[in-house]
Amino acid sequence: MFVRNRTLAAAAAVLALAAIPLAGCGGDSPAASSEPAAAAADGGSDTAAVDTTSGATDSSRYANLREMLTDLGAELNTFWKDNLGDAGTWQDAVVKVVEQTGQTECGQMDAANTGPAYCEADATMVLPIAFFRDRLVGATDEGGNDAAVAAVVGHEFGHHVQALSGISKTIGDAAASKPEVANLLSVTSELGADCFMGAWLSTLRDEGRIEEGDIDEVLAALARIGDDRLTADAGQAADASTFDHGTSAQRDYWFAKGYDTGDIEACGVIYDDLLNGTLEKQLQDGADAVNSSTTP
Repeated sequence: MFVRNRTLAAAAAVLALAAIPLAGCGGDSPAASSEPAAAAADGGSDTAAVDTTSGATDSSRYANLREMLTDLGAELNTFWKDNLGDAGTWQDAVVKVVEQTGQTECGQMDAANTGPAYCEADATMVLPIAFFRDRLVGATDEGGNDAAVAAVVGHEFGHHVQALSGISKTIGDAAASKPEVANLLSVTSELGADCFMGAWLSTLRDEGRIEEGDIDEVLAALARIGDDRLTADAGQAADASTFDHGTSAQRDYWFAKGYDTGDIEACGVIYDDLLNGTLEKQLQDGADAVNSSTTP
């Protein structure tokens, strides 16, 4: 069962491991965490709100999905505040539900280039409706693929938890001092957010809110946004040093780690995998599989 009232400091403590020297492949660390684009973040803010108008226009076509995303944002803010707010450091994320684009201090986020994204500088996440309606998630105004929608929003809230707990800063500092392993650190952040998302969904399961087929929806969405799958779908040669979110298998595994245990402390095991080379090997295995499947 998910343990309530954990302190944010407890979640941050596991990142002390990131100060140990690492070896691995390279990559860059951009200013916002996004799905399925690259991840990282910096800064902080005391802003708290749910904004469903910035960058959006009224459209009956999106009305139901907009309401779903707005409700998820409000529920996740309440959930994490209830579970991690005892340290006195919780602040609600600003949730912008937009059709296509939304502005943050990290710049403009849009459905085509970033997908859903979290900007730590102003504690704002942008949830573009167009992304959720496309093939990656396949949401409908009638509630189709609602579990996949919830998983993506839950993942972005995982980044908000990482920001408030100090995890994002530690990962960012490590990436700045060791840019040759920035992509590995990005993968660690993304898979950690998948694990936090799974822990949240486990509480919905315990409340009887997970229906038959919901977890299949989540797994199918995660499979489609793995770095190896995206590379294969694009017909490109795979380079593990450019992977920044994790392979489909990794995303499946870390979601399941959170969902099966319902414990955010179990998510901390990912830092062991970072340090012992497991994450790097898994990324390379994913790239090798793509390249072997596309080689004539």
